[in-house]
Amino acid sequence: MSLAYFARNAAAAERVRAQILRTGFTLFGQRTWKAEEDLVCRLFHPDYFAIQQILYNRTPRAIRARCQKLGLARRRRQWGPLDKQKLRKLYPSTSREEICAAFPDVAWENIQAVARYYGWKRDKKPYKITGVVSLDQVRRRCYEIKWTMRDLDEESRTKRYFQTRGYRSKHPNFRAIHRAVQTLGGQMEVRWTAE
Repeated sequence: MSLAYFARNAAAAERVRAQILRTGFTLFGQRTWKAEEDLVCRLFHPDYFAIQQILYNRTPRAIRARCQKLGLARRRRQWGPLDKQKLRKLYPSTSREEICAAFPDVAWENIQAVARYYGWKRDKKPYKITGVVSLDQVRRRCYEIKWTMRDLDEESRTKRYFQTRGYRSKHPNFRAIHRAVQTLGGQMEVRWTAE
């Protein structure tokens, strides 16, 4: 292949650029951006509504794209296959700080959005300790068999006792706890310590 082929293409590209500058329209019929429009974008950047009111002949999508091209708005991060693989491994069990350190230029909300998009979930944390031994054992058993408090309420017919944090009162409802223990296949018993 000779250099004449490349020279011919370069000359054609130069003719197209000259035509775009002369007419003010691209080959697809879109208007080119003028310096005055760029100035409006720079002056009013975060307020896209104001920019759209001034540049009423531009679409909101075109305005956002132009602001990105001018360097005013951050570009969307492209998640490559290696980034996705890394996030898939880290997201379920690693702490939030470590994940943010692995992706320093990405906000935590964006990381969560990507994980939601791909269906990755964080491992469920164990239920908090309440201080009531029987209740803590019920909650630990629910965590082991992957039941939610709603499941426990439905199966033990305790209305919404475990869901609405009724167990946090000063006087726990041992009737509801006993029902939950029976539902989970356990047995409540009292042990006396020697005095």
